[in-house]
Amino acid sequence: MRKLFLLFTAVLSASGLVARAQSDESLAILKNQSLIVVLKDEEPDKLKKLAKKPGELEAYKSFVKNYNVLIEELAPKIWHFSPSVEFRHEAELAVLVKDKAYRHGVFKHDNFTVLEHLSGGAARGGAIYTSESKTAFLLNIISNGSERTIAPVYLAPGVVRTSDVVFSLKILQSQLEERAAGKSNKDLMAEHGKRLRSKTLLLDEAEMNGKLSAADIKQAYPFAFQLVPRETIESAVNDADARYACVRILPVTGNMTALVIMDPVDGAMLAMSVGGMGLKSGNVVTKGNLKDFAQAAGK
Repeated sequence: MRKLFLLFTAVLSASGLVARAQSDESLAILKNQSLIVVLKDEEPDKLKKLAKKPGELEAYKSFVKNYNVLIEELAPKIWHFSPSVEFRHEAELAVLVKDKAYRHGVFKHDNFTVLEHLSGGAARGGAIYTSESKTAFLLNIISNGSERTIAPVYLAPGVVRTSDVVFSLKILQSQLEERAAGKSNKDLMAEHGKRLRSKTLLLDEAEMNGKLSAADIKQAYPFAFQLVPRETIESAVNDADARYACVRILPVTGNMTALVIMDPVDGAMLAMSVGGMGLKSGNVVTKGNLKDFAQAAGK
């Protein structure tokens, strides 16, 4: 239990919610002002780069259009921590940030590169850094003429699915509500883990270790589960189906990756485990991960 509690705390701390989002100022802004949800624009540099690749160009334009339609549908339906939701394009936001009296929360998707310091550089006369590409949904705060990130929800590499949008909004909202209510990490872990026993865990066939039989899975995880295609999981998330729980790959920081069981109803974390084998190539859920899930459920 201590191992799971420490991992739970590490995941929340790395996401920024523990350290920063519970400040009185940030919570007050998010609670009392509308949430700005950023719509995507077609990037001129991207259009120029893809000009001679009509297939990729069309795919990129479709992604931008479909993303905006999706976020405009989902954000008002899911986000209730703030009194309302309004939509702005990135160019509009840049102008608003300059107003020192403007105070709002911001939700947006972004791709970016982070630099991480590697130890041992000083011994060779200088620091060593490594760069890493990240994709995440960001919860930001605009105040005093600047915009700062208070909580990122990192996504696994690859396609941004509908479930990524849904869970990111729900994770942030759920944790903000619980922090505002004064609940501790230990309380959250114990409270959420109990839910898992009454749900059927949906396991993506493409994310499972192919060497595990149904009997192997049952031995490691003695509660209800189903091996299903990704489309079944997306439907459960989109419908907020209370019968199910779903596994998500959650890159945290550096080489740390967590496998997290999420509740489709509110995005609460029900259980977690350190990353399994083959995360970079196949997102494989191992028998050890399943045992961690069972422990969190109270095996």
